[in-house]
Amino acid sequence: MKTKIRLMASLFFIGLLGCATHGPRYFDSAMNDRNRAPASMQLPKSFDGETPVIDTAHNQAEADFLFMKADLDSLAGRSAESIENLKSALVYDPQSSVLMQKLSIEYYRKGQARDSLYWAEKANSISSRRDLSLLLAGLYSSTKGYDKAVTIYEGLLKKDANDHEVRLYLGAVYSEQKNYKKALEQFNVVANQKNSSSYLAHYYLARVYLEQSEKLNTAKVEQELKKSIAAKPEFFDAVSMLGQIIQKDRGQEKAIQFYADLQKQKGPFAKLAEVLSQYYIEKGDYDKAYEQLEVLDTSADDQIQIKLKMALILIDKKAFDVAIEKLNEILILAPESDKVRFYLSAVYEEKRMFQKAFDQYMLVGKDSTYFEESRTHAAYLSKMLGNSERGLKVISEVSENKVTNIQTYLLKAQLFEEAKQFDKSIAVIQLAQKTFPKNAQAYFYEGTLYDKMKKKASMIKSMEKALEIEPDHAQAMNYIAFSLAEMNEQLDRAEKLARSAVSKEKNDGFILDTLGWILYKRGNYKEALTHLEKAYELQPTVGIIAEHLGDTYEKVQKLDKAKALFKKANELEVDQDRKRDIQTKLTRLESDTKDQNRRPASIDGDVKKVVSP
Repeated sequence: MKTKIRLMASLFFIGLLGCATHGPRYFDSAMNDRNRAPASMQLPKSFDGETPVIDTAHNQAEADFLFMKADLDSLAGRSAESIENLKSALVYDPQSSVLMQKLSIEYYRKGQARDSLYWAEKANSISSRRDLSLLLAGLYSSTKGYDKAVTIYEGLLKKDANDHEVRLYLGAVYSEQKNYKKALEQFNVVANQKNSSSYLAHYYLARVYLEQSEKLNTAKVEQELKKSIAAKPEFFDAVSMLGQIIQKDRGQEKAIQFYADLQKQKGPFAKLAEVLSQYYIEKGDYDKAYEQLEVLDTSADDQIQIKLKMALILIDKKAFDVAIEKLNEILILAPESDKVRFYLSAVYEEKRMFQKAFDQYMLVGKDSTYFEESRTHAAYLSKMLGNSERGLKVISEVSENKVTNIQTYLLKAQLFEEAKQFDKSIAVIQLAQKTFPKNAQAYFYEGTLYDKMKKKASMIKSMEKALEIEPDHAQAMNYIAFSLAEMNEQLDRAEKLARSAVSKEKNDGFILDTLGWILYKRGNYKEALTHLEKAYELQPTVGIIAEHLGDTYEKVQKLDKAKALFKKANELEVDQDRKRDIQTKLTRLESDTKDQNRRPASIDGDVKKVVSP
């Protein structure tokens, strides 16, 4: 709090600097006659043909020109150049307090307080203007020359006791000196007069009460802050301070409620909208956040960030059409923003407008941090649009030595796989393994490729590596377990892996099928049936799961169910070799069923013997 109080005089002074650069110029100097003809067009009045005279017209023109150059330098933040031009202007008009005032301000901006004071004192020695006195007093305050500042402010109040601005400055200096009694006197005078500065007086009264009390006098502080806000609701310093006190005493939700009530009753105010929108975003209350962002959409300096936040909220709410409009608005303001273009592409992709998404992704430049991801998405969309060949060309734009996301490698490998170029797919995956040696997915995908290439040993080796990196990788466990079961090897380990995989993925039909099939292999048909029935329920369109369930039904003599499952498996299976195997099982089962229903001929004879009279 002490730091805040100490900043009072500096804050007033900085405000003064802003005004001083735009005030009336040259009214105390010869330069006020701005339109006089140049020296070359008329002779000075005092010219007698012999006595040297000062060419005032030329001097004023030079000083004016140099001052304008200094002003431009100042506006561009070039204080050093501004100072040099001001000093040159003083050569032509050495008694200009305006030039000295400007020099003081530029030195202050450069952090050269001693030089700033020098020129402010020099300007005051020439002119007794109020703005020069305020400049010098402000400099004394900022350099802790409080007594000198007080003398100046008191002198100004003798000239005009109703100068509320000076009285506020004086109160601020007394606060810096810890002379709270005198500070309160000055602030109370302004507050009680109900003038345009009273809102500031109430605010500074609250600050003094807060500073002088060892125990926080909340009631007095809040009372003065409420008066300040009532006088000027948009004065955010008072609003923020009261909100912080409420938050400290009563919690954040009460503070937010205070902000929201003020915004509703007296607003809308941009500063409050900033606070409220950020709070609501953090809380996930996007509807309320969006309302506040709408306040900022037309008033904030950084409209791009506001519009982007609004667009992201719309995306979260799945209001994609409005989000697209908002993102396009941003691109009009910032057509080079790859970040916004990437979001727009993602929204088009979410809406399944794949061609538009592709076109936007392809506009992201190579130098962008979104380049790799945009090309990965564009390649994937090419695949979705049935043009995997184009997808390969697009993803190949990303240099292999600049890949930062393993998904880039995985998609490229997949595109090669779809083109039946398995060797190239394997080569890409092995490059991914070198780049991301601790990523289990690279080894898992390699294993799936080897499986399709009928290289069981290589597949198991890759899956084992994936498990080494990620011991809980359920899919890798499943591949190893099923392969061991198919080879009828290490069934104990296969069952252990399958049970572990099921514990991690309880509703994965393929993993349940693996466990059921291993149990079938081990003769545990009852438990196998439990897992296979659930697997078929989860994956009713997978031929091999239907076949495994049919095999198990046959073992437990549920022959009708077995036949039905074999027929279903035969319909679903696309591999011709497997279809022949399933048909063989179905034919055998149907044949066995017929044989069981046929009665031996001897039975008819025996029956006749029993029933004949």
